[in-house]
Amino acid sequence: MRIATLTVSNAALNQIGDLTQNLSKVQTQISTGQRVSRPEDDPSSVGRIINLQIEQQQLAQYQQNASRALETSQASSSALTDIKSLADRASEIATYASSTESDSEASAYATETNQLLEQAVQSANATQNGSYLFGGTAVDTSPFHVTRDASGNITNIAYVGSATAASVPISSSTSISPNSDPATNQALADFMNHLVSLRDALTANDTTAAATASTGLDTTENTIINGISEAGAIQSRIQVNQDQMTQQATHLGQSVSSERDVDMSKAMITLSQTQVAYQAALQSTTTIMSKSLMDYL
Repeated sequence: MRIATLTVSNAALNQIGDLTQNLSKVQTQISTGQRVSRPEDDPSSVGRIINLQIEQQQLAQYQQNASRALETSQASSSALTDIKSLADRASEIATYASSTESDSEASAYATETNQLLEQAVQSANATQNGSYLFGGTAVDTSPFHVTRDASGNITNIAYVGSATAASVPISSSTSISPNSDPATNQALADFMNHLVSLRDALTANDTTAAATASTGLDTTENTIINGISEAGAIQSRIQVNQDQMTQQATHLGQSVSSERDVDMSKAMITLSQTQVAYQAALQSTTTIMSKSLMDYL
């Protein structure tokens, strides 16, 4: 059976075309370091890579949420700690007031208590990245409304924030509230109102009223201490979660790499083999194409 010269030539040219494509593909893989760069390279791998990259994007968002939640919790804890130090000093003043006999001494303590009150209001209305820390989900307005008399002295503090704590998702199954809870927020308002009572009692040198204010201060201080402890526990949870997400991110990166990246040693061998085959095909095709009808007569 005779095979037409044209058929042989076409077959040889097709083989060269295929080898050229393969050679270009391997060279691209080596230069980019990626085995898969287009869907047609490996459709099943491309599907897995897309799913893994979606997981990476979701994880990155959770990591960002966790970082912000940690910053918020740390800021809340810091503000509560500042208020706790004010409460400690107020308790000391209340204790001194029980034995105060001099009006001038009581007046001096009243002045100091008023300064503690102003500092407490400032800390209670603290913000982090433009959001109020102690307002629950109402982060855009001051959570503690202050009423002052004609002299500018504070007469009452009302909590006007939300009764619901803000919640932040830090994984597909876990959310956390980095801000203080509503009970702590209300305790802050109560604490500041007890400071108002203590200041007024000292102004009047009323030891009985000062003792009553002292009892109220002790009660609210305990709630503030619980709030600080809760913030510490929340920060620990977030940090554990961050460690887990770091490990998960590493695992996802390795999975994407194993699907997408080329095995360089294997690719170099394939490149060498393809180049040898390509050169051989060129030589044989040149020989075939150079023959004429006279060579067969």
